[in-house]
Amino acid sequence: MSAPDLTSLQQRAVGGDARAQYELGAMLLVGRGAPWAPQQAYKLIDAAAAQNQADALRLSSVLSALGEGRAQDWSQAHELVVRAADAGDARAQRELAVLGAPFDVQAWLTPPTPTQHFDAPRVLTFEKFISPEACDWIRALAAPRLEAARVKNPERGGANSNQYRSNTGMGLSVLDTDLVVQLTHARIANAIGVPVAQQEPTNVLHYEPGQEYKPHFDFIDPGVAHFAQEVQRLGQRTVTFLIYLNDDYEGGATAFPRLDWSFKGKKGDALAFWNVTDGRPDPLTLHAGTPTTNGVKWLFSKWVRDRALPLV
Repeated sequence: MSAPDLTSLQQRAVGGDARAQYELGAMLLVGRGAPWAPQQAYKLIDAAAAQNQADALRLSSVLSALGEGRAQDWSQAHELVVRAADAGDARAQRELAVLGAPFDVQAWLTPPTPTQHFDAPRVLTFEKFISPEACDWIRALAAPRLEAARVKNPERGGANSNQYRSNTGMGLSVLDTDLVVQLTHARIANAIGVPVAQQEPTNVLHYEPGQEYKPHFDFIDPGVAHFAQEVQRLGQRTVTFLIYLNDDYEGGATAFPRLDWSFKGKKGDALAFWNVTDGRPDPLTLHAGTPTTNGVKWLFSKWVRDRALPLV
């Protein structure tokens, strides 16, 4: 957003325009297009929600789920979605159907019992980790905004497209999430015993036939200069958590060549593996997203660090 537009938005927000309050609050929340100012963001988002602005109600629901700018309150988070639905917001109405009636937060927060396949590296799988309806919901969030997936660049830092990875995907900012996604994040946190605050933003991955992610590691190599700086600043990627959002495709397993093991989950199943063993990157975690041979694969991908991360 250009400076004149930002000035206009600020003026409209001060004048009580609920849409402007929401838009400016969202920008300030993550420092995108405006300075990072979360405390001001909370006030603006709450002011817009008080006027029943639907987007603000749904974002306020996310903040209540996270405990950002207020105490964490799942019941309040759900009630805010209800208010948005009652105000006629079609997305909130569809979201309530996925959340279930009556809303049972404990059922959402309690993960299924895992099966452990390896101790070092630790590898777990979960049957029916999330519902088919939640899988479809998450796929629909990502589908309109897919772009080429990237890999980290060890020479220059940052990330770029690479022949090792031919799939597409979408990264979900906190602004792209909702209560369904936040409950999924909390369920993951409970499954692996690591707080939500240490989770990187979710990536939803999409593989057309023949697309793949060749063998790679998810840990950040501290022996590479750019990566060592990242580990110092943001911490190590200790856990990878994958949820299989569909199963109507052939091929596409997640393969671990050094463990001589692979896994292809059914819709809603999940795989978790620890990228470090005894505090050190584990080379046995080398893994690949093998090519699909028929049909399209959708995958929910979550990396978890060893420390809390800022909202993005």
